[in-house]
Amino acid sequence: MKEEIQYFNSHDAAKILGVNVSTIKRWTDEGKLECIKSLGGHRKFLLKHFADFLEQNNKKVSKVNLFPLEDDIDLQISHYILKGNFDYLSNYILEQAFACDRQRVQRVLNGLYLGQYPLHVIFDEVLTPVLHQIGEMWEKGEKSITEEHFASQTIRDSIIRLQGIIRIPSNKISNVFCLNFSTELHDIALKMVDHILELKGYNILYSGQITPMINIKQLFDKYMPQRVYVSSTYINGKANKQNEFDELCQICKQFGSSLYIGGQGFEILKIDYELIKARLYSFKELFEND
Repeated sequence: MKEEIQYFNSHDAAKILGVNVSTIKRWTDEGKLECIKSLGGHRKFLLKHFADFLEQNNKKVSKVNLFPLEDDIDLQISHYILKGNFDYLSNYILEQAFACDRQRVQRVLNGLYLGQYPLHVIFDEVLTPVLHQIGEMWEKGEKSITEEHFASQTIRDSIIRLQGIIRIPSNKISNVFCLNFSTELHDIALKMVDHILELKGYNILYSGQITPMINIKQLFDKYMPQRVYVSSTYINGKANKQNEFDELCQICKQFGSSLYIGGQGFEILKIDYELIKARLYSFKELFEND
């Protein structure tokens, strides 16, 4: 089933950008604010149009309402986004994740991005605490494994949707592999790595969950990745994962690929390889690492 695209009209755009409708019309006529015009001449906007405009013209906007305010909750969330109250926003997303309300989670992520917060800040300060809390609640028996999966998938889907409004450079630096192990069920952190690297200009080849290492060498030969990022959240079968990691290190060495690793799983694996460029503990480190 094809997902319905959310459009905003000129009145919505005026509310989001904190100006009047006539200013919106003028900006679109001048080509400063992109829009889609219907056959009847009506202007329609996507969140990406607002994101692009704010990135290029943030000095023109004195007040941003981040998304159309439909109720008091939207007003409160917009207020906390503008104030940078990450604790409140994390708790709110946690609640909405367990309610499986993608739309509410998405509004917060979109609002943070439109509010000019860098991706690494959104991931480190808002989403990472949420993911840790979800895992802890399952470990303590406060939530079932099914509830944990529902909440995690809600976060994952919202992160993927956020990618639709991010400005991606057209010129690519080089190929990058984002890989998980063959028994790794968690790929949310790796998806966030994917987003930041894509924003930096890399062409990403993303494996997702449960990536078998069979024929991985042929893929190296085909795409010649300059960098390889591996995430491991949970170790299930230490010996097997160690063998896969050792094999991957040998392949990276053979092809001259830089290796970057992250996640709690690497706390129990042998990782003393010289070719490992960095053991990453935050998305800020990922963003700043060149």
